[in-house]
Amino acid sequence: MSRPDPIAFKKIILFVLFFSILFFNTFSQTTRKYLKTGNWYPHSKFDLNLMIENFLGETKLKDFPGRIRGIIAPHAGFAYSGKCASKAYKQLENLSNIHRVIILGISHRAYFYGACVSDFLYNATPLGKIPVDREITKRLSKEKFFRIDSNIMQYEHSIENQLPFLQKVFKEKKFKIVPILFGKLNIEDFKLISDIIRKYVDKKTIVIASSDFTHYGQAFDYIPFKKNIKQRLTKLDMGIINRILDMDFNGYFKYKQRTGITMCGFVPVGIMMKIFSGKKIESKLMSYYKSGDAENNYNLSVSYASIIFFEKKSGLKVNKESFLSLSLKEKQVLISIARKTLEMYYKKKDYLTNIDKRYKLTGNLRKKAGVFVTLREKGELRGCIGSIIGIKPLYQGVMENVINAAYRDPRFVPVKKKELDIIDIEISVMTPLKRLRGYRKIRLGIDGVIIKKGYNQAVYLPQVAKETGWDIDEFLSHLCRKAGLRNNEYKSKDVEFYIFQAIVFNEAVNKK
Repeated sequence: MSRPDPIAFKKIILFVLFFSILFFNTFSQTTRKYLKTGNWYPHSKFDLNLMIENFLGETKLKDFPGRIRGIIAPHAGFAYSGKCASKAYKQLENLSNIHRVIILGISHRAYFYGACVSDFLYNATPLGKIPVDREITKRLSKEKFFRIDSNIMQYEHSIENQLPFLQKVFKEKKFKIVPILFGKLNIEDFKLISDIIRKYVDKKTIVIASSDFTHYGQAFDYIPFKKNIKQRLTKLDMGIINRILDMDFNGYFKYKQRTGITMCGFVPVGIMMKIFSGKKIESKLMSYYKSGDAENNYNLSVSYASIIFFEKKSGLKVNKESFLSLSLKEKQVLISIARKTLEMYYKKKDYLTNIDKRYKLTGNLRKKAGVFVTLREKGELRGCIGSIIGIKPLYQGVMENVINAAYRDPRFVPVKKKELDIIDIEISVMTPLKRLRGYRKIRLGIDGVIIKKGYNQAVYLPQVAKETGWDIDEFLSHLCRKAGLRNNEYKSKDVEFYIFQAIVFNEAVNKK
């Protein structure tokens, strides 16, 4: 038997090794593997299942007056933000016919402009693999502002941390994902990119924007204040959350520029707002808290919020102005009256005389309506007084209450003349009161609430819920304390609730 040619044998070995490596690399590149760096979530399938089931088990399904179209959810370690994320993901459990989930993430480790997709066919978690809609990612990769980079996608967690929740709430439902990672983006390109993505958002598609909110502390190089950190963090976060809830993209962008808020998913959230702009979309804040809440230490804290976007059904739209529809011009007149009244008061001049000649007082402005006037100084409350029931013409109620808010709010010292230039005036015009049976029917952010028991009563305007981020129980507990009642007195059967809505506007209307 002859010996094999050593050179030929080496060639065969090299040939086999080459194609083995090629096959292995090709196979391994079809799936994005889950990250094993950092403690984002348990790597054990059993432990991860148990953790998410516990989160979802503590959350109730809520009724929405329309089909859910998207959510905002945090992407921090599940031990910190998992409970917050579950408040939104739980609401997806009963959705049917979902065939696609577009996930908008943010790149934390790679710097680039625009958006990035990958060549992966699957994304893996300890719970299994999810197929990628490669037909769409291929199309996106050819669009302006988009690029393919599987390496960037492999080492980013903001999209990955949404996947286990999707696997749990959709269970056996067959769906594909479209992972899109964002880098930097200028304001003029948000619409262009959202228009590209919108082509793939049909009735069977859910859009997820991945974002944490304020990152506060020296480690994040963001310390805009050092006192009353908890309260001011809440106010800072709610400032941008309220603009998201109002679908106010321009206000959202300007708020970021003005405050420098360290919201990591600012771009993907903005893209989602643009995707749904012009549609009949409403939103609801499902959960908000800060990592610092756990130990009441905010020297290093990250804020988390989850929000649901749902499509309004015709006939179910809440019309806040059905009782009294104020035009932009009428709002501008009321704000001008309030500002001038305040200025004249400090000059000790009577401004009530000849007001008919100064302004065109329409029938709406002469109607009797409840009205509150709120004064803010650099965003902080400086005074708020008004009446729920309309006992005087609207314009007169504004004139009286702007003075009352400046001088007679017992919570504050009187406003000084030198403060006038930095005071912002907000007016809230009330609907008639409606008795409500059962506090669970209160719509936070829409309804103002009066709680009454015997001689004790207190009121919160509709915007209080938005400004604080309280859930219904926190909202009513604080309202009870304001009324001089026990924290949980709102659960008592002999407590009365009255609700109202309000048209709310401030001096920004004069800039329109």
